[in-house]
Amino acid sequence: MLKTNQYTDNDLCFLSRHAYEAGEVRLALHTANVWDEHDTGWELLLGTESGLELADPENGLLISISKAIELDAALAPLFFMDAQSEKAAYRKNTQSGHFEAAKFSDRD
Repeated sequence: MLKTNQYTDNDLCFLSRHAYEAGEVRLALHTANVWDEHDTGWELLLGTESGLELADPENGLLISISKAIELDAALAPLFFMDAQSEKAAYRKNTQSGHFEAAKFSDRD
């Protein structure tokens, strides 16, 4: 299923505690998992989080799409792609500073 992204200021994404504390995002996942009616399904991670950590709502927070772009402007092209699959993964290339498609791994 493809989804067209037309986000508003009310739309949210999940930011892990690790990414928040490090002040950087190295892995961006788009999933069908949502925490709130305004949740877009984006999960922004440092990439070191375990499945158990991510299952605990205390280990992350919902932030606006605009705040996520303030944290890392390289996320903007991902959020505003014309269409994307329901499940997608993007890893940040440390040399270019851009996110690149990565293999999506389902977590339990």
